[in-house]
Amino acid sequence: MQKIILASGSPRRKEILELLGLEFEVVESGFDEDLIPQEDALEMVTELAIQKALSVANKNPDTIVIGGDTTVDVDGEILGKAESKEEAKIMFGKLLGKTHRVVTGVAVVNSLTGEQLVGSESGYVTFREGSEQELDQYVGKESNWRGFAGAYALQGGAAPFALNQTGKLSAIIGLPVELTTELLEQMGVVVEANPREVEDSLYGKKVGII
Repeated sequence: MQKIILASGSPRRKEILELLGLEFEVVESGFDEDLIPQEDALEMVTELAIQKALSVANKNPDTIVIGGDTTVDVDGEILGKAESKEEAKIMFGKLLGKTHRVVTGVAVVNSLTGEQLVGSESGYVTFREGSEQELDQYVGKESNWRGFAGAYALQGGAAPFALNQTGKLSAIIGLPVELTTELLEQMGVVVEANPREVEDSLYGKKVGII
């Protein structure tokens, strides 16, 4: 059986694969995300997912590598990860009072055969309006926004702002459960856990957007 590698250091992606009952290693890709144009959210996340997987597959022969990328799209603007409190405030402020799309791309690469599979899934989140004081309090706690696309974790510090979430929660977290299972099984990987049960189990956990 080929070794499985997750080409991501995300604890949320790692948790989802563990819930699927898979044995795998984590190897961060180190791929420079700035190399991919940030023009279309769907095209960007699928291209980044495949490039991250390929960068790890090229260094690890005879493996199955899983890559993923998630971004936030609000009014056609792509929001990545904030690098400062000031940037987080601007970014998160753009989401308040609106519904935005969260898009995740997933790629699976067989480094032995060269086969590549890629797909994507989206979800939607609606936030209420927020005051300037609330916004300042929110970004004042770095764990609320650091490392998250759109500067927030859905069931973290941003939870009080969330009015509604539609679509698969796992797609919003950063690794769509059923899509990932489908791609892995097409590669010949046996996934013993029921993906629908895994998806349902996420709603009781504290999760964040990648």
